[in-house]
Amino acid sequence: MGLHLGHRGGPRKLPKPVHDYMRQRFGALPEYLETLQCFEFEGAVNGKKARRFRIYSPGSARQKKVRIAQLSDLEKNPELLLYEAYIDEEGKAYVADRRSPLRIGRKQKTPATGDSGQNMHC
Repeated sequence: MGLHLGHRGGPRKLPKPVHDYMRQRFGALPEYLETLQCFEFEGAVNGKKARRFRIYSPGSARQKKVRIAQLSDLEKNPELLLYEAYIDEEGKAYVADRRSPLRIGRKQKTPATGDSGQNMHC
C-alpha cells in the first residue's frame, strides 16, 4: 500500500461527496454510511492530484478486537478495508468497493456416489 504523503490525522466521518456518491451508486442507506469512518491522505489518481480515502467500519474492527487509530493500522488489517475513494480536483467523488465477495457454501459431492450425500440410507 506504500507511502502516503499529506496524511490528515486520525479516522473521521465520510466527506459529503463520498457519502453522496455511495448513496447514489451503491444504494447505501444513510444509517449505514454514518457508521463508517475513513482516513484521508493526499495522493494521485491517473497522474492527477486527488484527496484519497480508505473506508472501514469501526464496529467490524471492534468485533475483531483490532484498534484502528491510524492509516497504518488499517493497512496491517486489509480485511477491514471496505471501500477506497477519491475526490478529484474538480470536487467529484469516486468510490471502489473493496469488500470481500460473499461465499455461499455449496454441498460437497462425495467421491464414491457423486451425490451430495442427501440420499444415503443407513
